[in-house]
Order: sequence, then structure tokens, then C-alpha cells
Amino acid sequence: MIKNNKRKYRCYSVKDYELVMHLNQENGLSPKKIKAYLDLKDIVIPLQKIQAWIYKRQKPFCIKILKQIPDSAKELTKEKSYLLGVLCGDGYISTDYRLGLEVCDKEFADYFQYCLEKVYGQKCSRSTRIRIKARHFTVSLVSKNVVFDLQKYSQSFKSKEWVLPKQITDSTKENQAAFIRGFADSEAHVRFRKGQSEIILCSGMESSLKSIQELLKASFYIDSNYAKMKHGVSIIVMSNYNSLKLFDNSIGFVIDRKVYSLKKALESYKRKGLRRYSGEFKQKALDMLRQGLKHREIAKILGTSHSNIYDWEKSNDSASKEASFYVEVSGLKDI
Repeated sequence: MIKNNKRKYRCYSVKDYELVMHLNQENGLSPKKIKAYLDLKDIVIPLQKIQAWIYKRQKPFCIKILKQIPDSAKELTKEKSYLLGVLCGDGYISTDYRLGLEVCDKEFADYFQYCLEKVYGQKCSRSTRIRIKARHFTVSLVSKNVVFDLQKYSQSFKSKEWVLPKQITDSTKENQAAFIRGFADSEAHVRFRKGQSEIILCSGMESSLKSIQELLKASFYIDSNYAKMKHGVSIIVMSNYNSLKLFDNSIGFVIDRKVYSLKKALESYKRKGLRRYSGEFKQKALDMLRQGLKHREIAKILGTSHSNIYDWEKSNDSASKEASFYVEVSGLKDI
């Protein structure tokens, strides 16, 4: 998404900044004496700005906006993939090289900020405001080089211009899942109806949404249906248990309310035959997982659903964590 609202900044030069810092650090002048000296030289810099540079370690906008990004930022990681997914949804890049996110889910804003700072090593601005009786959390960063780097993946992130980056489709499943997760946190809705729940992804960019549908099928074996709605909005719908379960296991959400809705949706399905399998049968499936076989391969060999394999794996992981915790606590008591 792109915002076009421009903000006006009075941009002081690097030369202005270096002169002020030299007068303070080398000549030992206070901000007021520096202001008096600059006035004699007809250099207009407000006293508050001089104080901010000296005491708060702020820098002129022209320095901050051109701050170099680390070499590691050029690598496509799961954090960067998540950022790209969000920018194709609720995130924005404005015309003054400002990128950010404004949402009502704090954990969404927190994770977006975490990814942005981890990838580019620059501190984000953060604010909270009340809009229509709801708190909105805003994360933003001003950087020309960060914007240019992100635009290598999609020239535009406007609602009807964004594309699924080729770098994502050619990347690892982890990065693909992170991209879809970022997009889903922005544009997905979990419709909870007992035994008939759905995950709905929507966008104004039809071709790109279809590309996500193809990626869901090719990399995660998730089936979905495509539909064209009013006002140029397209949707893909995941509605059967297997698709919802695979989405939960392979992709998931960051937003708590969507995590909860999907959990309730999965619990509402009546799973026939799930408990007919013996412990020995389940253990055999888990042993095959440890040997490196994929979930679908095991399901085909054993003649069961791959969703069952995911369920048994998840239950086994939870049991292992609980056992490990018990051992640790018992050890503490013995000390």
C-alpha cells in the first residue's frame, strides 16, 4: 500500500551539523553560544535543533534518510519476507521514503517493528493514538536506502499494483510461509462457523492473489477456491479441515485474535476415525518422521490422512516439552 500524503521537513545540511558539533566538541561552546556565533554568520539554525543534536544525539534528516543499510540486509530472510508480505497488505511506503504500519493489534505492530529493525539495523519511530474509540499502533521508519532495497522485490506496493516477488517463489518454504503470514495478518479473515469455517484472503490485485493461491498449493498442499467479488476485490477461500490445519501448521498468524479464531475453527470439526489408531501405529508414523520422510509420504505408506500425521507430531512435541519442564522443575527441587 502506498500513502501519498507528503510531510514537510526543513532539511539542514551535513555541513551545518558538522559545524555545530565541531563548535561544541572542539571549542567547548554551549548551545546558546553556538547559536550566537551562527547568527553572526547568518546561519539560521534554531536553538532547539542545536540542543537536540548535542544532547539527544539526533541527526539532520538528510543524514538519517541516507543512512547506509548493512550488507546482511540484502539477504532474503524470513523477517524480510514477512515485511514484504505486510507491505503488500496493510503496510505502506509513502513518497517521502517513509515506510510503516498503522494497526489496532499491538502484537502485529510489535512484530513488524522487530522485523524492520532486525533486517535493517535502524531504530523505528513508534506512536499510539485513539481512532474511532480504538487504539491504533503506528510503526514507521524514514530511509531512502531501505525503500530502494524493498522496491527491488516489487516496484510498487499499491493495492492494485503489488506483485508476488519472484525471489519469494524461488526461495525456501520458510521464507514463503513468512511472506504469506505477513500478507495474511494484513488481508486474511477467519470466518468461524462450527464445522464450516473458512480462511479468506482478499486483495485488489487479482493476478498476484492467484499467484499466492498457486504458491499455497505447490509448496504447502493447501487447496483453496478463487472468486471475484464486487468493486474489483478478489478472494481465495480455504474451507476444508485439511487446508485449515495445513495453514495453521505451516504458516499461521502473528495476530492473537486470528490465532484464536483459527484454533476454535479447527476444534469445531468432528474428526471421524482420529482415535481409532493405536499408540503403536502413531509411534510408527513418528519414527518415520524422524527418519526424514515427509508427512504426505508417511500418510500414503500407512494409508491415513496427512492431517493425522501433523496432529500426532504436534501432540508428541507438546508432551515432550511438558516432560522436559517437569524434569527441570524436579531438578530444581533437588538442589
